[in-house]
Amino acid sequence: MEQIGGKNLRNVSKAIFLNAIVCPALGWLMRSRYVSKTPTLGERFRMEQGIEIGRRARELYPEAVLIDDSDIASASKKTKSLIDNSNISTILEGAFLIDDFAAKADILKRKSDDGWHMIEVKSSVNDKAEFIDDMAYTAMVINRSGLNISNISLMLVSKDFRLGMKNKDLFVEIDHTDEVLDRVEKFKPFWVPIEKITRKSVKPRSELRFECRKCELFKECLGRDIENHIFDIPRLSQSKFDKLTESGIVHIEDIPNGFPLTENQNRVKDCVQLKKPFVGNKLKNELECISWPAFFLDFETVATAIPLYPDIAPYTQIPTQFSIHKCSEPGHIIRHFQYLADPSKDCRRELTEYLINYLKGEGSIIVYTNFEKNIITRLRRVRPDLSEELNLLINRLVDLHTIIRKNFYHPDFHGSISIKTVLLALVPDISYDEMEIADGDSAMAAFAYLALGKYENMEVESIRNNLLEYCKQDTLAEVKLHQQLVEEYV
Repeated sequence: MEQIGGKNLRNVSKAIFLNAIVCPALGWLMRSRYVSKTPTLGERFRMEQGIEIGRRARELYPEAVLIDDSDIASASKKTKSLIDNSNISTILEGAFLIDDFAAKADILKRKSDDGWHMIEVKSSVNDKAEFIDDMAYTAMVINRSGLNISNISLMLVSKDFRLGMKNKDLFVEIDHTDEVLDRVEKFKPFWVPIEKITRKSVKPRSELRFECRKCELFKECLGRDIENHIFDIPRLSQSKFDKLTESGIVHIEDIPNGFPLTENQNRVKDCVQLKKPFVGNKLKNELECISWPAFFLDFETVATAIPLYPDIAPYTQIPTQFSIHKCSEPGHIIRHFQYLADPSKDCRRELTEYLINYLKGEGSIIVYTNFEKNIITRLRRVRPDLSEELNLLINRLVDLHTIIRKNFYHPDFHGSISIKTVLLALVPDISYDEMEIADGDSAMAAFAYLALGKYENMEVESIRNNLLEYCKQDTLAEVKLHQQLVEEYV
């Protein structure tokens, strides 16, 4: 299929339609914006997982005919000829193109009553509301093309699947006929207006809506050139958004004193308007509660649709490496410990032993968010004989993210206290820009590729070093962030 912006044509058409229902200008912008680009390592891995799940689903229908044309127009013609052939019972990747909207059905099964059963395959273990919209778009395009879709199912990855089981055990099928057909009826009135709007040479007038706050193109649209948008206000409600925009207010700087905001929302507003950080009264006490030597800890994990190792459910989050910086005082590193698992096997038992050994003794264990706590908690199931030692580690954890959330805010956070945002504002010298692996998704993908034997032998050592450097950078960032808070704001 044609690749556009890291997505295939049918997914782009679907995205255009579904987003244009909310915002016509967004639908137009998406149609004009999508160009070919190289996906990141993490994006490529997720796509490949979806492709693998799709391939295994197709293997359940050995009698089916697969439409594998990359050109959507040619594929749609072949699909029609197969539909007209009563001897063909099942079509895989059937393509439909009408009014320049494209759709592909993962599986189409002919029924005896002249209807067809459409099955959508998703590489997820959880049924999600968004899947109804996805299936409704596909069913609408197919119905508009003249084919009667009478049954609609969603095929998901089974939580009970384990490595070594047969393909039929990998999937669970859920009937969503009524919900999808109901959504199709709600979509139908939008077809013609959206088709006309997205074909115009001039973008429709943009209108700021509450839904814009989660739009990936907001900064290219109405958010462009607005440094402190009201969407930076945390947990901004629809009613408060309406009151502000009805008064013509989209900049935080323009929010008047006395406007009803929560304590946390007022904190953000005041920081922006006063152009200085908020430092809570308890920041000093919470930072001084850290006992030394302190250990700065970060885990990396892997989670895959098809388990990498025996006796593991799909998408089980497996810790694969950790980095620990040991400091005698803020910013003073005395040791660095690290561990990277052997990708060929499940090393959680070994990882647990090394973790306990490196963190033994006293002193706070500093993390960012509760991610590390959750990992250690789950390790107790892997090594119940070490539960007592692991509980002691949990009791020593200090979450720097929580301390910042409760006691500190900087105008340059722009509503986010993710580690990357906080570092950019407070410790800009810590950068991931030149690193071969620079984010968690890429780290997960690189380890999974190692486990699957996707790299040449000469590449393996380099990839391992890149993984170690990335995890080490994460804990170094925690050290520097903590040091900056202590030296600058305590």
